[in-house]
Amino acid sequence: MSSKYISGIDGLRAIAVLSVLLFHAGFTSFAGGYVGVDVFFVISGYLITNLIYSEISSTGKFDFVRFYLRRVRRLFPALFVIFVFCLIGGFLLFTPQHFMRSAGELIYSIFSLSNFYFWSESGYFNTSSEFKPLLHTWSLSVEEQFYLIWPLSLFLLMKYLPRALLIPAVVVGGLFSLGLNLVLQDGHSSTLSTISPMIASWFADGQSSIFYLTPFRIFEFAIGALCIWLPAVKSRDSILLDVLLAIGLALISYSIFAFDERTVFPSYNALIPCIGTAMVIYSCGSKRLGFLVSNKLSIKIGLISYSVYLVHWPIIVFYKYYTMSPLGLAEKCAIVAISILLGWLLYTFVETPFRRSKSDSPSSDGYRFGLVCTMLSMALILPAATAWGGGGWAWRTGAMPAWVTAQLNNSKQFHVDQYGGASYPYNGWISGGASSVADLVVLGDSHARHYAEGLNKVIGGPKSKSIYISSTSCILLPGITRLTPGEDWDKLCAGALNSAIQVIKKSPGAAVMLSESWGEQLQMGGIMESRTSIPGGNTDQGYRFIAGKIDELREAIRGHQLILVGNVPGAGNPDVIGCFARPKYLPVDCASKLVRREADIPTRSGNLILEEYAGSKDGVTYLNPYQAFCSGGYCRAIGDDGVFYSDTYHLSKRGSIEFVRHFEGDILGVLNQKAKVSSLGE
Repeated sequence: MSSKYISGIDGLRAIAVLSVLLFHAGFTSFAGGYVGVDVFFVISGYLITNLIYSEISSTGKFDFVRFYLRRVRRLFPALFVIFVFCLIGGFLLFTPQHFMRSAGELIYSIFSLSNFYFWSESGYFNTSSEFKPLLHTWSLSVEEQFYLIWPLSLFLLMKYLPRALLIPAVVVGGLFSLGLNLVLQDGHSSTLSTISPMIASWFADGQSSIFYLTPFRIFEFAIGALCIWLPAVKSRDSILLDVLLAIGLALISYSIFAFDERTVFPSYNALIPCIGTAMVIYSCGSKRLGFLVSNKLSIKIGLISYSVYLVHWPIIVFYKYYTMSPLGLAEKCAIVAISILLGWLLYTFVETPFRRSKSDSPSSDGYRFGLVCTMLSMALILPAATAWGGGGWAWRTGAMPAWVTAQLNNSKQFHVDQYGGASYPYNGWISGGASSVADLVVLGDSHARHYAEGLNKVIGGPKSKSIYISSTSCILLPGITRLTPGEDWDKLCAGALNSAIQVIKKSPGAAVMLSESWGEQLQMGGIMESRTSIPGGNTDQGYRFIAGKIDELREAIRGHQLILVGNVPGAGNPDVIGCFARPKYLPVDCASKLVRREADIPTRSGNLILEEYAGSKDGVTYLNPYQAFCSGGYCRAIGDDGVFYSDTYHLSKRGSIEFVRHFEGDILGVLNQKAKVSSLGE
């Protein structure tokens, strides 16, 4: 294909950046909008390969210095502005904990390694993405690592391989990258475990590995690269171009609207938007349908797409952090408009002027530009390093209540350290267990485990009760699994349930406590046998379906009392404790910010169905967490001596104790009575 400017590629960039922008802004229809990044990767693969191949083919050599100087001019000036913006924004708004880790983000981003940074800290209990203003730079790091690998690889291939083997070599490289996705997407590789268990452990979070790391993305760049060797269509009037363009846009659109966070990605699913992008690149010159990606508006948005991509995520992060509330429709629309406006300003006054140069050769001008970039980077690294290594400049905060200081003490990440299940096993004894006979068996997901602290401190130790827990992130009921990618949920869900039942059978007088994040799990859960979603999902229908499955559990534990726990009301904010640790020059009325109207909380209706179910069955005691944390129509996230949540919905150690204290009489009432034979024929 020709190396001349192709306007349709800017139209593709517009589709990519808008899909990412709308996805991040919270428009649920664009749940797969993250594929816009993959569209960018395919475009980069095409453009960079075309540039390198053309230069080597015509001159027999490749000017690496000129290539990298152009890349720096293209990427760094606008990126530097965002670095400064994020450093200042974090200083003004963030708590010491969040400012400390955002400073680490900045340093890694400067060295084009932020994808490794976010990969290394990924996981269920790590810091929310809402506190990571440079999270989106992971994709820039992947691109920049591609720029380091690809030119040299292609140069060596063209120099030492027959030209006939060049395309097969690119295909093999792409297939190898795709194969790595398939092998490691669930986090397990028997071959790698045999060779090096330590290295295998690095990739245990398979979804994060294939999402963030460059080797798992090479196949996307390769798809773009292969476009340059496709035979050109002789006429723009060819109906083939129309068909390919329509199919390509349809594949991209399908990915944007049909994918969501439960989609295995990139892996084989990324082939859909990537092949669609390749089709559009090939056919965007279509005479009849080319206007879809070559119209003036799309081209203009495409031209500013890099700057829009840079500005949009920090705006979202800092705005949500400041308001401490979810985005409303008007706010989402405003953020989209402001991101495009600021992206245009960044493109016009920073990106474009620095991109233009009298010469891209390694002249004194080029070396001077490189020196300036290095000095500016060091000027950013110095304060960021002091903030990262100095606890996030805690001097910015004023005097905090003693209980806040106590809860924050030795908590590098509050949710990790202060979660109600922290330091307790997923499967094992919460307290007691010397006789291997339990008084209480707890089962469920992380919303069962977050009661561990309270059960141990209020009932287990003081009342000499042996408490066993079996938990994993799914609904632990017969025949139920989870349909999201990343783990063998059939095995995990069934295994955790069976582990609990084995202990129950050894404990004739034990009561059983079932607790879940019902609303979330109903969305992710499925029927194991049919591999279909739970009917109705997170609706009244879904709750009633699960009620039938609870009956099956009661049949399996016949003779044991069941304590059924509803959804917690939640904090409505992922950083409750942070409200009290914000900079002193940014006063916040935490008492009003951390209260929610009970009637507005979505899980309230599901709790009513669970309560209705329990009330109709003998041997079932229902505990509604709303009773512990709500009064007068309002639900609190804080008490007199601590915050109740470690993040948006998980109870902190303090919240766990609050819940168990509130229901201590109910729980002990069940534990202290003899096991009652449970019958489904009541």
